[in-house]
Amino acid sequence: MSRIHATRTARSFGVFATLSIALPFCISSCSAISDAETPAVELRADSSSDLLAVQPDQFYQVSEVEILSPVHTNQLGDDVETQVSPSGFMVMHDGVITQAELSISVAGLPEASFVLTEPVILRRETRTEGVVTAVGTFSVDGFQQRGATITLASSVITDRAAEFDITFKVPSSLLSYVGRANVNEVSAHIELTAE
Repeated sequence: MSRIHATRTARSFGVFATLSIALPFCISSCSAISDAETPAVELRADSSSDLLAVQPDQFYQVSEVEILSPVHTNQLGDDVETQVSPSGFMVMHDGVITQAELSISVAGLPEASFVLTEPVILRRETRTEGVVTAVGTFSVDGFQQRGATITLASSVITDRAAEFDITFKVPSSLLSYVGRANVNEVSAHIELTAE
């Protein structure tokens, strides 16, 4: 059995290589942190700018509702357009509907209402073709359907007025409850006036 002995030159080269690689890491990890300040960006706004101003809530009252469909059919009756009594309100804060309630009474039918349960963002960058979905509780004559959805398409939103086209599918449980199983979707145009 023969043994191979490493020469002194090879061993010293290995030690030298190890030290030359490890030493810079030790020195840099033990060095003190520099006290030099990092440059910072300073933001300034004009004193007349409302960039940081808190936007107030905007309150709207429902002023008019026009049933778009179904209309002039035996489904709801021919006198639907002339005998619609709306009520309700909407609260907006910085492009978000935070509260809303809409009730509609039509002669010969139980009152229907929708109460918003989740905020609705109306900002343009989050909309798909101007249509958003609102989630809430839909009720007819005291019978409630939670998690009901309504699609909203805004046509006008100013600090004086707001207008929406809404469409909602009437839940089948409510249809059978009110005895109108042939009406499954209702569309309407809603006009609101700012307070």
